[in-house]
Amino acid sequence: MRALDKKLFRDVWRMRVHALGVALVLGCGLSVMVMALGMRGSMERTRAAYYAERHMADLAVSAVRAPERMAEILAEAPGVETIETRVSGVALLDLPDVSEPPSARLVSLPIEARPRINDLTLARGRWPDPARANEILLSQAFGDANHLGLGDTLNATIHGRRQRLRIVGIANSPEFVFVAAPGELFRQAKRFGVIWMNREALARAYDLDGAFNDAVFLLGRNANQSQTIAAIDRILEPYGGVGAYGRDRMVSDRFLSEELRQLSTMAIFLPALFLITAAFLVNIALGRVIATERSNIGLLKAFGYSNAAVAWHYAKSALIFAAIGAFIGSGAGIALGRAVADLYRDYYHFPTLEFSASPATFIGAWAAGFAAALTGCIFSVLKAARLSPAEALTPPRPTTFFSAGPALLQFEASLDAKSRIIMRRIVRFPRRAGTSALGIAFAIALLVVARTMPAEMDYLLDVNFGVANRQDVTLSFTEARDNSVLHQIERLSGVVYAEPFRLDDVILRHNGRTVHEAIFGVPEHARLAQIVGAGQRVMAPPATGIALARALAQKLGARPGDEIRLEQTRGRRIGANVRVTAIVEPMIGSSAYMEIEALSRLMREGGRISGAHLRMDSARYQAFNREIKTIPAIAGVSYVGQAEASMRREFEQGVGVMNLVYAAFAAIMAGGVAFSAARITLAEQERDLATLRVLGFTRLEVSYILVGELMALALIAIPAGLALGALLSIWLMQLFQTDMYAFPFVFNPAGYAFAIAFTLACVATAAMVVRASIDKLDMIAVLKARD
Repeated sequence: MRALDKKLFRDVWRMRVHALGVALVLGCGLSVMVMALGMRGSMERTRAAYYAERHMADLAVSAVRAPERMAEILAEAPGVETIETRVSGVALLDLPDVSEPPSARLVSLPIEARPRINDLTLARGRWPDPARANEILLSQAFGDANHLGLGDTLNATIHGRRQRLRIVGIANSPEFVFVAAPGELFRQAKRFGVIWMNREALARAYDLDGAFNDAVFLLGRNANQSQTIAAIDRILEPYGGVGAYGRDRMVSDRFLSEELRQLSTMAIFLPALFLITAAFLVNIALGRVIATERSNIGLLKAFGYSNAAVAWHYAKSALIFAAIGAFIGSGAGIALGRAVADLYRDYYHFPTLEFSASPATFIGAWAAGFAAALTGCIFSVLKAARLSPAEALTPPRPTTFFSAGPALLQFEASLDAKSRIIMRRIVRFPRRAGTSALGIAFAIALLVVARTMPAEMDYLLDVNFGVANRQDVTLSFTEARDNSVLHQIERLSGVVYAEPFRLDDVILRHNGRTVHEAIFGVPEHARLAQIVGAGQRVMAPPATGIALARALAQKLGARPGDEIRLEQTRGRRIGANVRVTAIVEPMIGSSAYMEIEALSRLMREGGRISGAHLRMDSARYQAFNREIKTIPAIAGVSYVGQAEASMRREFEQGVGVMNLVYAAFAAIMAGGVAFSAARITLAEQERDLATLRVLGFTRLEVSYILVGELMALALIAIPAGLALGALLSIWLMQLFQTDMYAFPFVFNPAGYAFAIAFTLACVATAAMVVRASIDKLDMIAVLKARD
C-alpha cells in the first residue's frame, strides 16, 4: 500500500464518527431513490406482465342495446384483433348485518369458456357452473372487506329483480385493480365491488337476450387507436353507443399511471434534499481536515507530490464517505422497497408483486452519491491543490475581521464572556457557520414538507365533503328519469330535502384538442352539491354557457370567452357550441358544469335527471335503508359520511407511514448535521476549551460554549428552514397535482411548530452527546499539542 493510501485510511478512521454522519444522511436519500425507482420499475413490469397474461383490454365501449350479430361487424373494424361482448350493470346488494346497502358492478362471463379479454385470476374457489345461474365470482377486495367467503350468499336487486347469489370463487381482474362506484373518485372496498356471473342470467335480468351492452377489444400491433375508436363509434351509434375509449380513460389503469408518476416525483424530490445536505457535510469535514493539515500538505508537495496527487488524495476521503452511504442506501432501499411492495400488493391485489431494482437504478444511486460527495469536497480540494509548499509550511494568515456596526458591537458588549465567544466564532467564520445552519435548515424544511401533506389531505377532504358536497346520501338511477321522480324520493323515510343532478358523458373539442369528460347539471340554487370556484368560494352554475374545471380547461387550451364544441356520446349524439363563462377550481375531479335546465335543453331532454342528493334525518336511516333496497330504479347509494371516513382512513394509513419515514429521515439529517458540527467545533476548540478549564471554568461553563454555538446556529436556521419548507411544499404540491386532484398550498402552523421543536430537540441531543467528550479532555496533553 502506498504511503498516501495509508495516510488516507488513518484520516478516515480519525473522522469515522463524522463519516458515519455523512453516510447516514447520504444513505437516507439514496434509499428513497432506490425504493422509488425500483418500485416504479417493479410496478411497471408487474402491470405489463399482468395485462399481457390476462389480456387487458385496449378499448372498451358501452351501448344501450346492440344485437349480438354486431359483434362480427365490430370484429372487422380496422385494428381490432379480438372482441368480446358482455352484459354489464350495477346492482344493489343486501348483506346480513349491513344496514346501508352496498352496490356492485355486474359483469357477465362467457357461457362456455373463460374471458378472452380481461381474464380473471382466481384467488380461491372455482369457476361458476354455467348450468347454475346463481353462482358468481366476487372481487377479492370487496369480499375481504365484508368478510364474505366461499359458499356465502347475498341478495342482489338486479334491474328491479331480487336474486339470491351464491359465491363460489374469489377473483381479481386487471380491469378492476382499482375500483370505485360510478360517479365517485374514491375507493370504498366495503361499499362497492365487482360480481362476475352467468351471461344468460344477467342478459335475462336486463332484457338483453341475444344482445349486449358492453364490449371490450384487443388491438393489433400496428393499430391506429383513433381510427379504431371512430369506426366502433360509427357502428354502435344506432344502438346507443356512448363512445369507445382507451386505457387512458379506464379508471383502474388511470390510477396506476398516477401512482407511477408520483413514485417518479418522489425519486427526484426527496433524495435531492439529502444529497445537498450530504454535500454540505462533506464540505465541512474536508474543510476542517485540510485547514489542520496545511503543514502536511506543504511537506507532501515539498517531497514531490503533484497538485493533482494531493487533490485526489483528499477527494478519495469524500468518495469513501459516499461509498459507505451508498452501501447503506442500497440495503435500506431494498428493505423499504419490499415493505412498500407488500402494501401495494395488498391494496391493488396484484397476483404477485416483488420489489426488484435494476442494475441501472443502483448505478444511478451510486453515481448520485459520488457526485454529491465530489461536489461537497471540490472547494476544499482545490484549495489544497493551490497551496504552494512555502505557503503551506507557514502559519495560516490571521482571520480578517470586519466592523459589524455599532448596533452589533453594542449587543456583543452586553453579553457575558462565554456568549461573546460563541458570537465571535459565528461572525468570524461565516462560511462554516452558514453551511452548518443550512444543513439544519434542510432538516426543518423536510419536516415542514412532511407535515404539509396531511394538512393538504385534511383541507382537501374538508372542502370536498364540507363545502362542495354537503349531502348525506346520493342516489344514482339505473338510467335518466323524469324529474317528477324527485317527489317520490322526498316521500322516502328520513328524507328532509332532495336535490336533483344530471350527469352526461360528453366529448369536448377546442383548437384541435379532444377530451372525453363528464358534465354535471347543477340546480341554480344548489344547497347540497355545490361548485367550488377560485379561493374555494361557492359559485352558482352559469346561467348561460359552461364552467370548466381548471385541469379540463388546460387540456382543452380554453379560457373564459372561448367557444368550445360539446357532443353527446349517447342517444341522438347532439352537438352544440357553448361559450366558456367561468373556470372553477374543484380540488377533486376535472369535470364541466352547467345549470341543470340549460343542460337538459342542450341535450333536448327536458326534465331528465340522473340522480338526487339527499339531506337526511339521521334518526330514520334504518327505515330509509330498508325502503331503497326494494326500489328497482336505484343503481347505487353513496353515503357521504362513509365515503369521507373511508378516504380519511386511507389517507391516514398512507400519509401516516410516510410521516414516520420523513420524521426518521429528518432526525437523521438534523442529528447528523448537528453531530458533525459539534465534533468539528470540539476538535477545533480543544485547546481553547482546555485552556478555559485550566483557568478555572467549570465543565458546565465550558459545555455552554460548545452547546450554545450549535443552538445559536439552529435558531439562525429556523427562518431559512421555514421559508425553504414552504417553497418546497408548494413545488411538491404542484408536482403531485393530477387531472383528478388539485392541491393548493395550505399553511399549517402546527406543522411548522413541530418542525422547529423536533429539529431543535435533535440538535440538542446531538450536542449533549458530543458534550460528554469535554469531560474526557486530557488538559495537559491538549495544552502541549501544537495542532
